[in-house]
Amino acid sequence: MNATQSLMDDLKQKVSTLPKRVIFPEQSDRRVIEAIKTLQAQSLCEPVLLSPSDELEVEVLTHREDADYWYEQALRSLTDRSGKHRLKVDEAREALKEPLLLASVLLRVGYVDAGVAGSLATTADVLRAAIKGVGLAVGTQLVSSTFLMEWPDKVFTFGDCAVNPRPNAQQLAQIAIDSAASHFALTGEKPKVGLLSFSTNGSAQHEDVTTVRQALALVREQAPDLDVDGELQFDAALLPTVAAKKAPGSPVAGDCNVFIFPNLGAGNIAYKITERLAGANAIGPVLQGTAKPWLDLSRGCSTEDIVNTAVIGSLLAHQQVGV
Repeated sequence: MNATQSLMDDLKQKVSTLPKRVIFPEQSDRRVIEAIKTLQAQSLCEPVLLSPSDELEVEVLTHREDADYWYEQALRSLTDRSGKHRLKVDEAREALKEPLLLASVLLRVGYVDAGVAGSLATTADVLRAAIKGVGLAVGTQLVSSTFLMEWPDKVFTFGDCAVNPRPNAQQLAQIAIDSAASHFALTGEKPKVGLLSFSTNGSAQHEDVTTVRQALALVREQAPDLDVDGELQFDAALLPTVAAKKAPGSPVAGDCNVFIFPNLGAGNIAYKITERLAGANAIGPVLQGTAKPWLDLSRGCSTEDIVNTAVIGSLLAHQQVGV
């Protein structure tokens, strides 16, 4: 990231060269329409709607383009899969009447490259559409989230702050691995991951501390090249002076840029405190673990938030295809 510009300015510059198709199923929301106007004007993505909108002066792609072909592809996606998400034809036709699910399945089958929802729908509804429609990425059984916490001179990644209330060791390890990947994808910085706790290197004994230790062992087994340590208290993960006392010899203590919280309560509270008291710009949540970029919005989001989320989705789509 160029030190003279914000992270989002940097990401916008990157995606403007090769904009991707991003679908917006909540087109009845005025904020979404205004965001689409900005995205079009700045060539940040190719917005896609499920039906035409009279509010847009510039024509936008809609699902009516080759609608019969893509509808059949979406239908087949729901009826041909195996497991609990497989539907009968009549069930699939009924399910596809739901805009969130239709948009997510169109993402799965390749009509679009990313999806953005949640300005009207709850996070639970957005997640259900992700799991039923887009599906999970290869090698993961978990959808989680990160927030990018930005200051003028640095960017941290916090995970998971929006999805999993009380992750077990396996889930916590997956969150750590996926959050490290998200940090690198969006900032270009090498991730240095701290698994946070109220204990550092055995200073306290508790089942929650044991979970963090087990997660660390799993991360090191599954991602041996990742710089990671735990359990670490936040001050030991952040400050070199504290790390020298509490975690001497740690590969990351005092220099972490990816912070993994032991549960949703800690993560959600931490990102809000960091945003409101420490003046960080909170970018997110960025959902991770889906087969293709499917991103959630807060129902209190601004037009700018929607623009930024679409930019992130476009960038992640670029990276998935190696562009």
